[in-house]
Amino acid sequence: MSKDLSAIRQIRLGDELRSWRLYNNKTLTEVTAGLKGWNAARLSRIERAHQQISAADLKMLLDHYGIEGQEREDFEGLLSDGPTKQWWRNLDFADSITAAFAEYLALESDASHMQEYFPSAFPGLLQTEGYAKEMIAAGLSAPSEEQIETAAEVRVLRQRRLIEEPALNFEAYFGELALLVGGDQQVLADQIRHTIKVAQYHHVTVRMVPLSAGRQGILNSGIVLMRFPDDPEEGFVFVEAVGGMLPRRTGRDVRRAERAFARVKRCALSPEDTITALERKLEELT
Repeated sequence: MSKDLSAIRQIRLGDELRSWRLYNNKTLTEVTAGLKGWNAARLSRIERAHQQISAADLKMLLDHYGIEGQEREDFEGLLSDGPTKQWWRNLDFADSITAAFAEYLALESDASHMQEYFPSAFPGLLQTEGYAKEMIAAGLSAPSEEQIETAAEVRVLRQRRLIEEPALNFEAYFGELALLVGGDQQVLADQIRHTIKVAQYHHVTVRMVPLSAGRQGILNSGIVLMRFPDDPEEGFVFVEAVGGMLPRRTGRDVRRAERAFARVKRCALSPEDTITALERKLEELT
């Protein structure tokens, strides 16, 4: 088995183990009581995908649970994936990346298709370094200069997903308000130029939701829907909140996100009209 599970499979394995335990009305303490080297805290970390599990340890756990046949094969199958591309581990400031954000980065690295919408800013995978710094500095956490530099660098490095293979199919949506929010005019002009450039990638779609769309085109917050090659029908949702992007992983959450993006699509300009609107704004700025 590879040392690192893909993020989505690690999460699914943890979810399945937890679901089995709860279905059988077992507590963490009860199921680990007779397992050498195990305790409730360790199993909890595995179930929450905060700690990986080896093939040997999974075998021990499944033997202890008495899981056999197809159900056992399903559990073991979740260990057969390749390694997660945890590129941020080699950064000088890797220790400053929180566990929650690391999970987001891992899922983003594994995703094959991604939809992202923000009502008043360009999505992160489109942001230039200068624009990213402005957005991060405007956050509620009042970050230091060092924190702004670090966060902006990570945001730019994440954009390698748009040029590496296999290509990420990326749909980016942003509200027209992103063109109207005050800030350095040169930074905005550079951001628009960069967005127009990235929009030419064959696997990237960029669409703007105009103010004329009214309430129908405005969601209350930013939202990201990721899908994965081994399970394209399901996905993982992140919703923008004060503390960052909150994960949502149930089927109901995915269906809600699908409906939200369907609404945004109906209201958004076509990719061609979006480029025209961006070019018009660029002329105003220059």
